[in-house]
Formats: sequence, structure tokens, C-alpha cells
Amino acid sequence: MLNLKRITKKAGLPPGSLVYTGKNDIPAKIVFIEYNKDIFSEETIKECPKIANKDTVKWIKINGLKDVENLKKIGNCFNLHPLVLEDILNTNQRPKVEDYKDYLYIVLKLFDVNDNDLMVTKQVSLILQKNLVISFQDDDEPIFDPIIKRIKTKQNQIINRGADYLLYSLIDTIIDSYFWDLEKVEDNIERIETNLIENTSPEVLKRIHNIKMDIITLRKTIRPLREMLSTLESSEYFQIDKSTDYYLRDVYDHSLQIFEMLESLRDRVSEILDIYLSSTSNKLNEIVRVLTVISTIFVPLTFIVGLYGMNFDNMPELRHPLGYPAVIVIMGIVALFMLAYFRRKKWI
Repeated sequence: MLNLKRITKKAGLPPGSLVYTGKNDIPAKIVFIEYNKDIFSEETIKECPKIANKDTVKWIKINGLKDVENLKKIGNCFNLHPLVLEDILNTNQRPKVEDYKDYLYIVLKLFDVNDNDLMVTKQVSLILQKNLVISFQDDDEPIFDPIIKRIKTKQNQIINRGADYLLYSLIDTIIDSYFWDLEKVEDNIERIETNLIENTSPEVLKRIHNIKMDIITLRKTIRPLREMLSTLESSEYFQIDKSTDYYLRDVYDHSLQIFEMLESLRDRVSEILDIYLSSTSNKLNEIVRVLTVISTIFVPLTFIVGLYGMNFDNMPELRHPLGYPAVIVIMGIVALFMLAYFRRKKWI
């Protein structure tokens, strides 16, 4: 986890200053959504919204965390603790839920693939008050657009329920995206498995390593996610109605399913890595066997050449007119005999 005190000191800022630690440089966009079963409104705002209607669910959707001062104003408007703002801006938090009496603070993770085909995490922070949800993303990924569409078209029971059900819908959308991420990892594994025995190039090993790193990244997120969802489902927070606990329990079951799939994929990666190493070792053994056969064939030939290279005067074959052709024929016969012997033994 990043040390904000070290960051502020390095940047020459006063202790306790809020610093955005992410890499996205998009301008902040704040959308205020208000709805119930009869009305729906959506507007882009630049400051704290005016909340007058107490019978509606409010959702403040914030994309882009670069404007720290604007986030401070939002925090002051809804009495968010400075540590909450600090965690929102420090985008390396682990999934968790924290109770601040008047509201709940929840951290979740999204995944994306970078230029090196490695999976990276993106943070989503959620605030739940009695009739209000505030979501924070450091990019403009439209993952929550289907929820807005369902609210607009009144196609879901979300319009008849409170902010806690909206929170569940946001969490469920994020959890469902994990299944797509796991499918991508599984597709990559299947593509490698198809031609793994024939193709054992260094590029394949690099792809296997990247998949292994993706699984490690996913496991680092899924493991604390289960604990967070278990706490959220089992604890009696006044912001969450008991009827919503059943939906949160379903999300928790999905997290268990995701973790089981992740463990299965990890085992498959270990298996294809073993297959890769075995295939590489077998190819090396084939090369060594061929070289050994060649070397073994040339051992008696080298002996014959060395024997007749001594140039003693009393070696009659050296003076015989057919001596050279006879030696060549003998060497050929020896080589053919050894090749036939090796083939009979199925060494070649």
C-alpha cells in the first residue's frame, strides 16, 4: 500500500494533504441522478447538489479523481471523514467495508488489460447513506450505464427500492464483470493448450507467465472481497434493509464461485507450465539423442582413420593399390551396420 505521508513529503506538500495516486488524467465528471417509481432526473453538476426531495433515491456518480479540491467540497458537503477521502484518492486500497456511523464506505476493484497484456486493477469507491449512494471512479469506464438504463426504463425493481438496493446493483455489476475477466483468462489458456506440445517457443512461455500474473492479480482482489461481502451481508447496518441481505448473500455466493473458478484456472496454468517444461525437455532429449547417435557412429570411424594414420613402414595396406577404397568401404559398412542396429533398438 502506498504511504501518503511519504508521497506528500516528496511532493513538498503539508502533512495530511490529499494526493491522487492514480495515473488517469481525465477531467472530473459529476452526474447527479435522482429517482423513484414516478420520477427520474439526471444532470451533470459541478458542485454539491441541492437535495430537497426526501422520497427519492439519490446517486452521485463521480468519474475522474484528478480534481482533488472538488472532491474535498463533495466530502465537506456530505461530512465524509478525511480518511475516507484519503482512501478514495489512494487507488491501491484492498476491497473492504468501513462503518462511519452515518454512512458505509466500500472499496471494490475493476480489472483492465494494459499494453503488455497484463491485468491491472482499478478502484471503485462507494458511499452509502440512508437515501444516497456516491460512487467514485478514477476513469470513465461506463460499467454502470446498464443500471442507469434500467432506472430510466423502469425495467427493474430497483426503482421501487431504496439506496441499499442501488448499492447492491452496483456491487453485483462489478462482481459479474469478474466472470468476463475469468472467461478471457480461460480463453487464453485454451489457445495455449491447443498447440502447446508443438509450439514451445519463448513467446509461449511469456504468455503463460502473463496469465499466471493475471491470476495472481485476481486472487489478491477476490480473497479480501469475500471477507468484505461476508461482513456486509452478515452485519446489521441500519443503512441496509433486511430484505436486501438476501441479494447481498447471492453476491457473496457469486464471489465464492469466482474464487473456485480462479483456483481451477490456477491449477490449469500450473499444468500447462508443466507440459511446456516437459515438451521442452523432450525436444532437448531428442536433440541430444541425435547428436549421441552421430557421435557413436563416428567413434569406430575415427578409430579406423587413426589406426591407418600412424604411417608405420610395415603396414601392407598402405602400399596396396586398393587399400584406400577398401578402408572407405569398411567404414561405410560399419556406419550402416550401426544405423541398422540403432533403428532395430528404436533409438532413432
